[in-house]
Amino acid sequence: MLRSTIAETRAFESWQDYQDALKRAIAPLTEEQLHQRPFPGLRTPGEIAEHIVFGRALHLYRTLGEVAVELTPLIQWGDTDNPPHTAAEILEGLERTWQVITDCLMRGAPTDPISEQDQSILQTIWGLLDHDLPHAGELSLLLGANGLPGVEI
Repeated sequence: MLRSTIAETRAFESWQDYQDALKRAIAPLTEEQLHQRPFPGLRTPGEIAEHIVFGRALHLYRTLGEVAVELTPLIQWGDTDNPPHTAAEILEGLERTWQVITDCLMRGAPTDPISEQDQSILQTIWGLLDHDLPHAGELSLLLGANGLPGVEI
C-alpha cells in the first residue's frame, strides 16, 4: 500500500470519527439544551450545530453545483428568519452533508490522477474541516459549561 493511500485512509477515518463524535454530542440534546444561551452575545449550541450544517451545505453547493442540489434546503439555515431546528433535524443535516462529502472523497481509485475539479473539491473539503473543527470546539465548550458531554474525538 502506498504511503499516500495510508495517509488518505487515516485522514478519512479520523474525519469519520469526528462526524460520529459530533452526532453523539448533539443527538441527546433536548430543545431547551439546544436553545439555551448561557452567555449573552454568544450562539446557542443549536445555532452552532446549525451553522456547521449550513457551512458544509453552502460550500459543497458552491463547489459541486448540481451534484449537491439536494443540499439547497440546508443553505436556508443561514437565513436570520429561519426557525431553530431540532436535534433530529441537525443530525439529518449532518448526515446529508456527510454523504456528499464521502461521495466526493471516495470516488475513483487512490492511484487515479487528480483532475482540476478533484483538486477544487479536495480544497473545499479541507476548507470544510477548517470551518467545522473550531465550531465543534465552541459547541463542546458551551455543552461542557452546562454540564453536558462535549464533542469527544
